[in-house]
Amino acid sequence: MGSWHCKIDIHRTFVLQPTRPHTVFGVGALAGIDDILDKLRQGGCDAVLVVTDPLAYKASGAWDTVRPALDRHMPWEHYDGVRSNPTYANCDAAATTGRAMAAKAVLAIGGGSAIDTAKTAAVLLAHPGKKAVDFYEKHAPITAALPIIAINTTHGTGSECNAYAVAQTDGADKPVIHSPHLYPTWVIEDPALTVTLPARQAVATAIDALSHALEAATAATASPYTICLAKEAVCLITAWLPTALRQPGNLAARYWLMYASAIAGIGFDLGMLHIAHALEHVMSTLNADVAHGDGLGLLLPAVLAEIYPAAPEVLAEVLRPIAPELKGLPGEADRAVAGLRQWFACIGQPSGMSAYFTGADVPALTRMVMKSCLSKTLLPLAPIRVDTAVVERIFQQAL
Repeated sequence: MGSWHCKIDIHRTFVLQPTRPHTVFGVGALAGIDDILDKLRQGGCDAVLVVTDPLAYKASGAWDTVRPALDRHMPWEHYDGVRSNPTYANCDAAATTGRAMAAKAVLAIGGGSAIDTAKTAAVLLAHPGKKAVDFYEKHAPITAALPIIAINTTHGTGSECNAYAVAQTDGADKPVIHSPHLYPTWVIEDPALTVTLPARQAVATAIDALSHALEAATAATASPYTICLAKEAVCLITAWLPTALRQPGNLAARYWLMYASAIAGIGFDLGMLHIAHALEHVMSTLNADVAHGDGLGLLLPAVLAEIYPAAPEVLAEVLRPIAPELKGLPGEADRAVAGLRQWFACIGQPSGMSAYFTGADVPALTRMVMKSCLSKTLLPLAPIRVDTAVVERIFQQAL
């Protein structure tokens, strides 16, 4: 078996240790919110904008601890209008709430949607007069952001670990912004906050982390670090997700799933993403009912079929917990896909896009992918050349 080590370009430099948030990780980590708010207050912060969706911040149990802590330390206002696949309007509305009370920091409670909205609001509050569209579509430079505190309530987003944020206009595009200013200042990763995730969301968020790992390990920007992070993340996800589904309150399972998500998020912060995320962003732009992780799960088998022959050594090692018989040979793509599909069936991940799209939608989906500004960034990072025919074939196979 050939080793992926032999294919690493040792003359291409990469960032091994980037700027990162100060992350408190483990069961009980939420108790650290008092220390964080105290440090903020000592640094001159006298008002906090809280950003959440309408449900998760309470359902997770986080609010029972965070609200009393806020009341003890400083004034705060709450924007709870974040929706799944947040829009520019969500970001602008959150910033308007923060501007009205002269917020000096932004605190997010939730998954990727809440954290991305909070990141964007933190940027908007540091750039008076700007709207979300100025950064997402007009490429206004991000020169500052308010301090961001991210309290993660899922095991899939990765947003708490990286310098990216996503928002969209329904039916048009779902761009990404990137800046070192988008790294949260503090992150709380408390696995106890994930025990109330419904099974469908537990699966979707875990698949989001799985996709982060697979893409970061096979992108043109991959490194030994991102590959090793991906191997560990996939190993942990496959080992612990079934336990979390059978025993939702199992804190060990939630701990390792949240850890897997975090290291996969670090991996894609360094190694980037490619085909699956480029295509899923278009799916959820056209149909906001498509949860991000669910959309990725619908696409991944078809994406794997395309990329496996180009990166068999890496994918055989990363996918070993799912398909242990893989030897790292280009002709094994069908075997790899079959193993992934079988594992998806075991965890209850749907196998086709028919709940959201039909074959008649494929031409529009394909056109949007090829026009998307995100695709123009991500698709060149894929381990294969991605053209219209490849994108259309993936969508057709995913049906």
